[in-house]
Amino acid sequence: MTERRSANTGTTFAGAAALVAVLVATLAVALASSGDDATRRQAIYLAAAVAGAGALSGWFVSCWTRGRAAGVATAGVLSATLLRLGPMLATLAWISSQEGGLRSAGAAGFLVAFYLPLLATDIVLTLLASPRGPRNGGANGVN
Repeated sequence: MTERRSANTGTTFAGAAALVAVLVATLAVALASSGDDATRRQAIYLAAAVAGAGALSGWFVSCWTRGRAAGVATAGVLSATLLRLGPMLATLAWISSQEGGLRSAGAAGFLVAFYLPLLATDIVLTLLASPRGPRNGGANGVN
């Protein structure tokens, strides 16, 4: 039991490091293309903070509930999805209700630009971090 828990912890933090690396790379690309517009940079930082916090919190919840009893694992998946999407949708609604400012700077587009690479990374990490290890094509499966 101890080996599984320590392996799960290593996987959790390695996945978090991968998500942070993707976030930093996306942030660097967005800032490089933003020019000198302060409002646009503010929109980029807002989108990076919201998408990054959602991705990391969703990743931690999904890792901590993976491999548990069916009810806990299902609640974990639903909670992780809510943690990823909830802040994004709330921020999008807030941006859409404003006149000018962040809305005109393209903050909604930056939310999507940060969310999609983080989601793709999370999906790949989830596939690689199966609690039973990598799939072997069903060779050891029970029918």
